[in-house]
Amino acid sequence: MKEIPVTLVKANQLMLVILTLLSIFLQNVWIVLGTLVLVAASLLFGPKANLAMRIAKIFIKDFSKDETEAVVLLRFNQTIAASLLAIATTILFVSGHWIAWVFTGMVSIAAAVALSGFCVGCFMYYQIKRLSYKMRHNN
Repeated sequence: MKEIPVTLVKANQLMLVILTLLSIFLQNVWIVLGTLVLVAASLLFGPKANLAMRIAKIFIKDFSKDETEAVVLLRFNQTIAASLLAIATTILFVSGHWIAWVFTGMVSIAAAVALSGFCVGCFMYYQIKRLSYKMRHNN
């Protein structure tokens, strides 16, 4: 299983918190769209395309003693973030309805909670895997 240093994962989470909160406070759809592009780039091209991780690697050279996280979890979380940001961006460009900021806020909250130690996406991932396993083995 591919692993990624937790420091890089936290850099990504910090970027999400900063950009999504900034977009909410400034009520700026372009920041939401930019955040979506950054998240989508890392989904399409992998962690090497993640801007936050690239910046973190400039400042931190040695990750050998860092704990790691499965890349599949990062990808799952990025998929959720990209989906929520895509919904928010679409709503903002189509109607400008306030509900879009709720979707953006969900990304902010999830990333902030992850920074403090509980990964909502990881919890969801394991629950889905557990249910999938149960369904396959109960037949």
